[in-house]
Order: sequence, then C-alpha cells, then structure tokens
Amino acid sequence: MQGTTLARKPLVTAPELEALLSKPTADTISVDPYFPLRLAILTFFSAVWFLRLTLFTHDVANDLFSNPDVRNYMMPALYFRAWILFVFMAVGVWSYTNSKYPAILFGLMFVASLFNLIFDISILYLEKLAHQDARITFVIIGRLLVSYVLFISMRRAHRIPVGLDKWNVFLPFKK
Repeated sequence: MQGTTLARKPLVTAPELEALLSKPTADTISVDPYFPLRLAILTFFSAVWFLRLTLFTHDVANDLFSNPDVRNYMMPALYFRAWILFVFMAVGVWSYTNSKYPAILFGLMFVASLFNLIFDISILYLEKLAHQDARITFVIIGRLLVSYVLFISMRRAHRIPVGLDKWNVFLPFKK
C-alpha cells in the first residue's frame, strides 16, 4: 500500500487573512482620516528610537545597566535592535505605500511590539524597575500606546486613504 500525500494547501490565503485582520465592515467603508497621522506618529517615534539606539548606544547601555560587563555584553544587542526596528518600520511604510497586505504587516508589528515589551520588562528594564525610576514608567506607557496604535492600524487597514490623501497628516481637518 503506497502512502498518499495530500496536497498542501493553505487553510487561509493571504488576501483572506488580510480581510480577517482588518475587519472590514459590510457595504459602507469610509476612509479613516487619522491613518496618515497615526503612521506619521509611529514613524517619528521609531526614527527617534532608532537614532537613539544607533548613535547613543553607549549612553543607553549606561542608563540601563550598572554592571560594566553586562553593559558591554548588551551594547551590540541594543544596536542590532535599532536595525530590526528600522527594517520593521521600512516594511510597514512600504506596505502602507503600496497597499500590499497592510493589516498583516501592522499585525506582525503589533505582536512583535508586545513580545518585545515583555522581553524588555523582564530583561532590560529590570534594574530600572527595581529602583522605581519614573522615566522607565513613561517609556513603558509610551510603548503600550505605540502597541495600541499598531493594533488600531491593523484593524482599520481596509480604510487607508487613497492617492495623495494617504500622506496628508491634516486629513482629519479637511472638509
């Protein structure tokens, strides 16, 4: 008896997954005027964080770790993290620009953001949290807000503006 193999077919295709993640409504799909503003906020904070981690890696490591051995060990990881952030945001902006599966990309960035935050709280911010540093509390709140913006962007990906309105951050004020 020869074994038969079933043809491997995805259970959900990429367009179907895109539709499921972005949660399109029935007939009336209106444009989300806040989408360009959310993307601008995400890009701005990602760029600031990228520059901070690449140009001031030593300062960030000094701020996070008091032990010089741990500091020296973690500096390359912080620098690498900056480039991972850059790649994720570049792919997200590319997806937004070309309308190629933005819900999937924003969803991946949302999940990565949450896992990264959990990792950071348990590894990187441990020393800061032990001393009850208020700055780290604001950083964690900011990162939670960024994760929320990524979630909202994933759920409203079917409402991305078209044409030049895609880049108009003042779209909510346009009549």
